[in-house]
Amino acid sequence: MIRDHYPSLYLPPALVGVILVVLAVILGTGADLPWLQAALFVIALVILSFTFLNMLVGDIRHTHVNPIGLRASVIGVMVLETLALFALTYLAIAEHPGQIAGMVTALDALYFTMTTLMTIGFGDIAAQGQLARGTVLVQMFFSVLVLSATLRLLSSLTRSITREAGHHDEAQEH
Repeated sequence: MIRDHYPSLYLPPALVGVILVVLAVILGTGADLPWLQAALFVIALVILSFTFLNMLVGDIRHTHVNPIGLRASVIGVMVLETLALFALTYLAIAEHPGQIAGMVTALDALYFTMTTLMTIGFGDIAAQGQLARGTVLVQMFFSVLVLSATLRLLSSLTRSITREAGHHDEAQEH
């Protein structure tokens, strides 16, 4: 059952989802609005950063008020949103000559986002311009936050499941 305090957890990712739709529409229509795209990127990144940090700190301090399953679902959505945000941003940057070599399609943008996240870097798509390289740096730093929060939450989820299974086993023995 959804309680009154849960919106603080799922509203930020919902807002980022709206921003992603706006970015996709801007990109899809071919509108030349680089400052709006940059502003929306920064706003979405700030929202995701504070939400990831809030969840991470709450988990470390054990001050979270939301169930672990709900937090895990929200983090999963936020990871997907992070991938979409960077892929859309790279796709927009690639429209400017000399920024990203080898990027033509949305799949290329997602592929580049994933290879950057995983620190693989095959070299078939490369950030060449300063804007592209700066965005890659932002993704690298942001990836540390995303991966830390995700791993910490998965660790907490595993501990919670193990504890619940242990309590369930003890109750069956009595």
